[in-house]
Amino acid sequence: MGIKRNPEFKQMSFETAIRNPERYKEILKSVKIFEGVVLNQENLLIIVTHLYKCGIVKAKNHDFNSLSDKEAKNIVIEVNKTRNSDGGFPKGYPSRFWTYMRTLSELGFVYAVFNEKFELSPIANALINNEIDEQTAFANQATIYNRRSPYRNVSNDYNYFKFITKILIERWAEGKGITYEQFILSLFNKDGSSENYLNELNSFKAKDLESTYKYLKENYQITTKYGTVCTDYPDVVLRILRITGFITIKFVGKVIIQINEENIEKIKKLFEYDHKFNEEEKSNKRLYYEKYKIYASSQLLRTRQIEIGVSNRDYSIKLKKLISTYSLTKEIVTDLLDDIGNDKKIPIFKYIPEPIKLEFYISLILQISFGDKFNIIPNYKADSFGLPISQAPGNKADIEVVNDDIYWNIEVTLIKNKFQQLNNETSNIIRHLEEKNQETYLTFVAPIIHQDTQTFFENQLINFLIKKRKVYIAPYTIKEFVYLVSCKNILENTKEYTNDYLNRARDALLKQ
Repeated sequence: MGIKRNPEFKQMSFETAIRNPERYKEILKSVKIFEGVVLNQENLLIIVTHLYKCGIVKAKNHDFNSLSDKEAKNIVIEVNKTRNSDGGFPKGYPSRFWTYMRTLSELGFVYAVFNEKFELSPIANALINNEIDEQTAFANQATIYNRRSPYRNVSNDYNYFKFITKILIERWAEGKGITYEQFILSLFNKDGSSENYLNELNSFKAKDLESTYKYLKENYQITTKYGTVCTDYPDVVLRILRITGFITIKFVGKVIIQINEENIEKIKKLFEYDHKFNEEEKSNKRLYYEKYKIYASSQLLRTRQIEIGVSNRDYSIKLKKLISTYSLTKEIVTDLLDDIGNDKKIPIFKYIPEPIKLEFYISLILQISFGDKFNIIPNYKADSFGLPISQAPGNKADIEVVNDDIYWNIEVTLIKNKFQQLNNETSNIIRHLEEKNQETYLTFVAPIIHQDTQTFFENQLINFLIKKRKVYIAPYTIKEFVYLVSCKNILENTKEYTNDYLNRARDALLKQ
């Protein structure tokens, strides 16, 4: 055991291996079955192998679902053998597990300590069970967070989220936000004083990342490399800030970060309570976790009463404004859907996590194609500009398209894995098709449609027929869906698909 270093003032950061905080829900769901298991070498090998098989961790040139358990474990050992020890976990595959637990531990979602029982907090379980969504979960935990903790040996001893929201509220009162460069500077604040930071802005004249890095080297004596300071750390902190719903980002020649202005009073109320950790709790993982749990449970009662987000009824208005602001056409959105990870055309969209981008882009193309005839209602949570924050809660349809005559439920996913697509994406869909007065449609959209998924939906057609309900259902690849929407005959095609399958099923029964 090495000698513990004295704490130093450091840049605010989270684990950069997981850029998209929306991934944490799937990670929690994947490790849920190991709750109560002692995190020793033997069990960690089983857990990490499971993460590979679930697709949470990727390994090039290896299909873990086609391997035996022994083969899979041997590959896990081999591909992780050069990893250093980290977070109290030994080198190799155990430290790989810690990579996925670090931020979750810092934010009080889990208790993950080597050779101790693995625990998921009540907040983590509520998120897994769809009792709360990602935005509520992260907003709740952010109100409690403290920079100095058993996981961060730093001298910065305050809640960064409280600090930055206070600054953004003060700037909003002056009709301003902060630039990306000014945001990077905020990550170096030592004492959580908004006054000190705002005073420093008067002398901070950096207009680009290079001059920002130069300023930080001169004034904060940093030795960390440029990419880490100016790209990696700020990017991951900004993404976690977005998922809380506290901020909104706009692009006016450069990135501007603002408070989510439609929710200012709600945000103020969330931070009314001071959650303090004593010195022992800041250095003891068990005590820190237990105190976080206590705070989180009482805070959740307040967080649930103060919902952050845009009302569903406003989404069509927001979609129209976004289409106008960024001069979006059917062709541009189609290009975005063809290459979801490429944000060069609309730089501000880079901060939208990929799973929500699919919901967002499909909502846009629906608004462009059908906005004159239908009300387009995406159920993701969005900021004050209408940019998505987190995915639709598990108890709601992804996108609803409605008018007086038609109810159309659209479910979308980027999942390609056959097992995940069938189990994660189909279980809750049918319950969304409650009795409707309108003609009812269900469309499932994914990069590829596996036969098992197609069979599931075809079985549902039979179930609805038995219940004497007529629901039109069809699964489509993203390309098929976009083409049919562009041609404006998606509903007719869904009807044809449904009727064709039911006729074939009826003919097959008559031949028996």
